[in-house]
Amino acid sequence: MILRESLYVLDYYKKNTFMGSDKAMYYRVYRVSEGDGDNPQYKLTAVTWRGPYIFDKTPEEEKCYEAFPYSEEGMEKLVAWLNKESIKYNR
Repeated sequence: MILRESLYVLDYYKKNTFMGSDKAMYYRVYRVSEGDGDNPQYKLTAVTWRGPYIFDKTPEEEKCYEAFPYSEEGMEKLVAWLNKESIKYNR
């Protein structure tokens, strides 16, 4: 089970990507910018895939992406989604 405490604070995602795993599920969490340059809107994006292969060696069609608001509430939703995905990968 992935806990909110196991992921970093929101400011970390301004310039960094978090990578982790939960048994057979591997995942990444990062921030993306949407909108124009004068008024960017930020989202947290999570991507999951089945290990043992690294992200770059996993075919794109085997990855699952989901976007969330760039906020603490969005992070809570992201964690819930990762745990739901984990059930799928770890049967």
